Amino acid sequence: MAVLPLNYYDLTETFPAGGCVVCSLVERDVHRFLDSHLYEYVNTPETHAKMRGSRGLCATHSANLVEFGASVLGITILHAAIMDELLKTAGEPTRASSAFGRLRGSSGSSLANKLEPDSPCMACAALERAEAQHIGTIAEYINDDRLREAYAASAGLCLPHFKQVLRAAPDSTRADTLTQLQLPKWKALKAELDMLSDKYDANHNDEAVGAEADSWRRALELVSGKRDVFGVRRST
Repeated sequence: MAVLPLNYYDLTETFPAGGCVVCSLVERDVHRFLDSHLYEYVNTPETHAKMRGSRGLCATHSANLVEFGASVLGITILHAAIMDELLKTAGEPTRASSAFGRLRGSSGSSLANKLEPDSPCMACAALERAEAQHIGTIAEYINDDRLREAYAASAGLCLPHFKQVLRAAPDSTRADTLTQLQLPKWKALKAELDMLSDKYDANHNDEAVGAEADSWRRALELVSGKRDVFGVRRST
C-alpha cells in the first residue's frame, strides 16, 4: 500500500469544516510559520538576513502578527534589524548623488532602487510552499475514496484554488472528478443566492430568511478566496 503524504489527513479532516480547505490550511500553516519564527528563531542570523533582505514582511503578514497576538519582543527585535538595514542602505553614497546626478533629478530613483527588497516576504514564500503542497495532494489523490468523499461533503474549493488544482491534475480522469465534485457546490450556492435575492423583493418580504442568509458572504470567499491568502496583489 502506498504511503500517503501527511497533509492528506489534514485535508480529509478539514474539508468538512466549511470554506475552501486550501485557504484554511494555508492560513494555519503560515500562522505556525510566523509563530515559530517569532518565538524560536527570532535571534538566528538566517531570520535576520531574510528580514533585512525582504525589507520586512508584506502588509498582510505584518498585520497578521498583530492580529494573532505575536510576541512584541520578537517584532521589536526583527524590526530593529530592518531599520538598521534601511539606515545603512540610505546612508551609502550613490553615483546619482553627484552634482550631475542631482541636476538630472535621479538621486531619488537611485535610492529607491537600492531600497527595493532582494527577496520576497518570507511568510509569502511559506504560503506558496504550503499552497503548492495542498494543491498537489488534492490533484494526485482526488480519486482516493476517503479524499473524494471529504471533498463531496465540503463547501468546495474557492475559484482560485479550484483552477490551480485543475491545472495540477495529472490526467483528465482526475480533472473530471474534480469538476464533478465542484459543480454541485456552485449550483447549491447559486440557488441560495437566488433565494436570498427573492426575499428582498417586496412580494416576499413576509418570508423568513433561513440558511441562505449568509450565502452572500460565502459567495465572496468562494469567488475570490480568503483575504489573507490572496490579498491585494500589487507592486510599488
